[in-house]
Amino acid sequence: MNKKKTIVSLCLVLMLVFTACGGEKYGPLLAAAKEAELYAGKLTTGFVGDTLTNSFFEWTVTNVRTETELYGKTANAGKKFVVMDVSVTNTTDEEYEIGNYDFVSYVEPDMDTGLVETMDSFNDAMYPDEEMLAPGKTRSGTLVFEVDESVEEIIIDYIEFIGEDSIGNTNWFDLFI
Repeated sequence: MNKKKTIVSLCLVLMLVFTACGGEKYGPLLAAAKEAELYAGKLTTGFVGDTLTNSFFEWTVTNVRTETELYGKTANAGKKFVVMDVSVTNTTDEEYEIGNYDFVSYVEPDMDTGLVETMDSFNDAMYPDEEMLAPGKTRSGTLVFEVDESVEEIIIDYIEFIGEDSIGNTNWFDLFI
């Protein structure tokens, strides 16, 4: 009987340890980008499946994958496509413009060499280059980035711009590919 209690107690302790250690684990790229302060305002971070919000939108990354061919296009030599399924909802009472150009990515913690812009929309499944999103409406599609084959972590960035001269907060999704 004593042995059974010991085993049960050990199992409970191990479950608590694994639960405590199983918290959100951001990658080294995100840590380095935070340290380099590559964001404006308050920074909010998430993973695939999380929903991040700002003053205008909620957005969720529902899936991320890599491809060498996509919608009839082939990645350049030594490159791959990062394909991210995104859903964006206008949470305001006004219509706002949103498009794939509102999203950028980082593959290095450097604004000059590490910044990768989304590809132009070349297929109906892709998030449009720009469109007006009505209040309460949601638009889903894929964002596509072309990166070096060696890239294993990518940060997807959305910075809210309030008017022409004011920058709000930043949302980052830390994605492992």
